Formats: sequence, C-alpha cells, structure tokens
Amino acid sequence: MVLINWVYFRGQWLKPFEKRLTTKDDFYVDQNTKVKVDMMRTTEFFDSYHDYVNHAVILQLPYKGSTSMMLVLPDEGMADVVESRIKDSVMKWQTALSQRRIDLSMPKFSISAEASLEDILKEMGITRAFENSADFSGISEEVKLVVSKVSHKAVLSVDENGTEAAAATTIEIMAMSSLEGLTETVKINRPFFVFIVELSTRSFIFMGRINNPTLS
Repeated sequence: MVLINWVYFRGQWLKPFEKRLTTKDDFYVDQNTKVKVDMMRTTEFFDSYHDYVNHAVILQLPYKGSTSMMLVLPDEGMADVVESRIKDSVMKWQTALSQRRIDLSMPKFSISAEASLEDILKEMGITRAFENSADFSGISEEVKLVVSKVSHKAVLSVDENGTEAAAATTIEIMAMSSLEGLTETVKINRPFFVFIVELSTRSFIFMGRINNPTLS
C-alpha cells in the first residue's frame, strides 16, 4: 500500500517581469563553475533587508493574494554559513523587511529534488512505524504491516509570470518484513535560498537552496 501526501502551489507575480528584458547572463555555481541562464530583470519597490550579521540580502517578491517569495542571497562565499543560521533567522528577517526600490536580476529556473525521509522521521521520534512492533491494525487486522519507505519529491518552476511548485511525500507500507529615488541593485547570480511564504500565518509552503538553475 502507498500513502501519498500532495501539495500544489501556483502563484502569479503581483507585478510580472517583462519577457523582453530577459537575457542570457552568467550564474556562478562556485568559484570554478559558471553557467548561462535566462536572467529576468525588473525595477520595482520590494520589501528587502541586508543582514550584515548573517551576511545575506533578503528580498520578498509578492504574488497575487496572500503569498510571497522570499529570496535569500548570501554574500559571496557565505552560502554554507547562511544555511546553518537560516532556521533562527527567517522570522527575524520577516519583521525587519522594509520597502526599497530594487533593480532586480534573477534567473528563470525549473528544478526538482527527491529525498528519502526514513532517517529524518526517526530523528523526529517516529520510530515504531518502522519496527516489528508497529500497529496498523486500523488499516488491516489480517496482514501485519510496517512502513518500509518514505520518499519526498519537490518541483519548483519560476518564470516571468510567476511560480509553479508541487511537492509530494509518499509512504510505502508493506507486510512485515530602500528610499524613493534611490535604487539598490540586487543580482541573483550565485547560489541562493528560496522560500514561498503564506503571509497571514507566516508559514512556509516551500523552501530550498538553488545551487544551479540550469539543473532540472
């Protein structure tokens, strides 16, 4: 038996990027690797914040409705440092944002990732479901069941119109065995973090790290 948990999100930018401004540009995967990407461009007022303690620029792009995309661009060479501090910093960033006029360049991308969650769930204390003592009698009393595999896959696609994202978690069970007039330039041309935020509850629908926008 397979249990599937499915989440789907499709967001349209409140202010879409103009396709005619999208051009090829360099994205620096690391110090030795660069790739060509379709770089979108726009100049608008966005909520932003520069965290000099955690070495990152934070930018929030609104969708129509009550969701936004939060982009976190670490200073050069600081991506791993920022990642280690994200959990404690995200809420602070949300309250520190202020509106500035931003000349923004960011890549179009469509990526997917897949992961096994057995070890993560066990670290969270969910262990009995994987053991011989598992009790799934509410599902089947005739065949004794145990969770054999938990896998998660996420897909995120971003273009000039907005964002399309989907995620699914599958569980397999088997028989036991800034100021107006002042423009700040932000160019997302190195590894960055992305969050899709539901603003009314300040909850995160999706989150991830983009190391190479050309990988799908």
